[in-house]
Amino acid sequence: MTLELLEAEVTRLEDMQEIEDLEKKYGYYFDTRRVKDVLDLFSENTESVEIESHGQYLGKDGVRRMYMVGVGGEAETALKDIVARREKSSGAGFNVITQLQGVVTIGSNGKTAKGRWQAWLAESFPFAGTFGQYWLHGYYENEFAKENGTWLFTKLFWNTTFFTRYETGWLVQPIVGFLPMPNPDNPPTAFHPYPSGYHFPYSFPHPVTGEVEVPVFRYVHPMAT
Repeated sequence: MTLELLEAEVTRLEDMQEIEDLEKKYGYYFDTRRVKDVLDLFSENTESVEIESHGQYLGKDGVRRMYMVGVGGEAETALKDIVARREKSSGAGFNVITQLQGVVTIGSNGKTAKGRWQAWLAESFPFAGTFGQYWLHGYYENEFAKENGTWLFTKLFWNTTFFTRYETGWLVQPIVGFLPMPNPDNPPTAFHPYPSGYHFPYSFPHPVTGEVEVPVFRYVHPMAT
């Protein structure tokens, strides 16, 4: 391996680690509702952000509307408002995101990247009139850009597998309900939770064949018929 190729490989590995760190820091900021810090992780050239059944928000302005309410960040944030209602109801509301099995693919130009992670959430909050504890699972398929030496989000997409009560489980109640957010630009683009059989395609090509996946319903679960 030439020195030039070695330097390129070191840069690629450093970029992968920086993106992994960016993703994890997003999770920690989201957990603690530090939405201004979340907002600063996104590029001014962001394409979109979409979480669960909230709908799709376009551009950096959409990111602001997704995570914040009001102009200039001076009003209460939507997520902080949710937390305030949770804490007022019991004082026990919380949110924990665990991100696993990250696969980061750096683009050929070294300036863009894609990444996929599994996400498990344990939450407690009031929903449908009662305070409950919940399990959530889904997949992040996110995109990034390196701007002035710093990696930033340009697209964030969390695709839900299930959202269920702890006591019930996803076999009995895979979706407790829907959580629309105010004023999305578009409805959810791929909200097909368990037991639909929907497989959200991998952003990375097969490492041997180079095959790239497309969205598919791999099976129809008996519960879905």
